[in-house]
Amino acid sequence: MELVDSHCHLFSVKNYQLPPDIIPVVVGYSHGSNKKAVEIARGKYPYVLGIAPQTALKEGTKNLTEWMDFIRESRPNAIGEIGLDYKWATTGADVHMEEKVFSAMLELADDMKLPVVIHSRDNPLDNEVPKNAIDDILERVSGRKYMMHFFSGDEKQAERVVEDGGIISVIHLHSKTRRKVINNVDLDKMVVESDCPYVGRTPDSIRQAIDYIAEVKGLSKETVTEKTTRNAKSFFGFD
Repeated sequence: MELVDSHCHLFSVKNYQLPPDIIPVVVGYSHGSNKKAVEIARGKYPYVLGIAPQTALKEGTKNLTEWMDFIRESRPNAIGEIGLDYKWATTGADVHMEEKVFSAMLELADDMKLPVVIHSRDNPLDNEVPKNAIDDILERVSGRKYMMHFFSGDEKQAERVVEDGGIISVIHLHSKTRRKVINNVDLDKMVVESDCPYVGRTPDSIRQAIDYIAEVKGLSKETVTEKTTRNAKSFFGFD
């Protein structure tokens, strides 16, 4: 039975033999990683290209047009990971930089008629940066086809996502909030991911994510595997 890892950085996983039953969706987050994603995935796996907010803070926007041209020419399955990251932004100027890049990526996705993969992280500090990235993001992506990568919001935010037509990507890490989200969201609105090598070490961690969903929802692993695989294929547009 096929499994889809809906978000992995396979180009950064060293000395790993991909199992034949796992289909990786290879995701970039910067111009450099986008090039690596295309190199490793083109002709073999679906791939997603974008400029993430943390990249915007690190590298600025001087070469944004060039980066966007590369994404357009590479014809990915989706635009991502993109979004807002209030953990690394420390000033209002940082937030403005992230918003500028996020808006450009959304416009590119609209032009290419592609779905978007969203990165979101809240602000843990008491500073001038907004606290909640998910709410700010949902205002901007409403009406689009989107996936919330490594969803870390609560059940109310999850309900808002699925009511708006978005889907939620689940990792293997356990928490009370994640359990509530899994319990409340219909399986037809879920996919699984490893976010390897930064969260799961390899794409194999999606097996644990499948086990987690099956346990919380009282379903068989086979049912969860079949439906999350189908959901991912439909979202990213591959068979």
